[in-house]
Amino acid sequence: MRPNPHSLSKTRAGTRAALLCLALGCTTAASAQDGERSWNLALALGHGERSNPLINGESIDINTVIDLSWYGERFFFDNGDFGFLLHEHRNYSFNLVATFNNERNFYNYLTGSNFGLRNLTEISHGFSGPTISGEPPPGKDVADKAESERDFLASIGAPQGSSTEFANLNTELPHRDTAINSGIEFLHIAPWGDIQAQLLSDVSGTHHGQEAWLSWSHPWYTRNNEFTLTLGAEWKSGNLISYYYGVRPEESFLGRAAYEAGSGTNTFVRFAARHAFSPHWHVVAMVEREFLSSAIRRSPIVDDNAVDTFFAGLLYQF
Repeated sequence: MRPNPHSLSKTRAGTRAALLCLALGCTTAASAQDGERSWNLALALGHGERSNPLINGESIDINTVIDLSWYGERFFFDNGDFGFLLHEHRNYSFNLVATFNNERNFYNYLTGSNFGLRNLTEISHGFSGPTISGEPPPGKDVADKAESERDFLASIGAPQGSSTEFANLNTELPHRDTAINSGIEFLHIAPWGDIQAQLLSDVSGTHHGQEAWLSWSHPWYTRNNEFTLTLGAEWKSGNLISYYYGVRPEESFLGRAAYEAGSGTNTFVRFAARHAFSPHWHVVAMVEREFLSSAIRRSPIVDDNAVDTFFAGLLYQF
């Protein structure tokens, strides 16, 4: 019999919804309720956010989290991750998994058509005057605006007379697609903590990259509470980072240089808590900080060094 998946504080790299559910302890609650049940369904309602590291990116609201999993004799589905059991032991297992890379979700929360131009130049050159095509700040007349604009263009090396070219420039990035990753997974349960490792490769032909995931989790229990600390790292290949955070030559312009990234490793720390009022009702909360690799931070379209996620709400276990 495969190791009980509900007893392991897993943190899958595939979907952010799965990350939230598993970090919040949804599946652990299912195990306590019915250790032999092959399926699990839980719904959490509350408030949370995930920050967006892209320039002009809005934070992603998290108001609903669904935890849905099913485990058969060999096949399983776990919050968007599909898997097949290769080998099992009392406290560890090897699996084949297929999952989604949802980093393209950042692109759903971009605002404005001046993605990268105004923000990049302000960050790099301390420019605090008007935008090229915008209104002058309060108290400034047209002459002041024109002079500030000329100074701004000169600061980024634009030739004289290029104001109109920049004003009409479309600085949005093209759509980035969701990738399907597949590979091998190792899960291990021990008194000193739970280990999850994944080695995945893009099988959808989206970015032709690879990623490797390693995390350690340790839960603490009281009568009606569970607390979990998770530490982890995720290595991403240069192809993957360049696809989601790079700037292609045809997307570059003065103020946003072309950028092709190398590989890099993100690290993260997460703390989750759960209080059970009954076998069905729970209060759940989690907070996470993911530190971005230098390969991502150096990108001209990235504005933050970390991605922060938090959620708090009421969970019902079916």
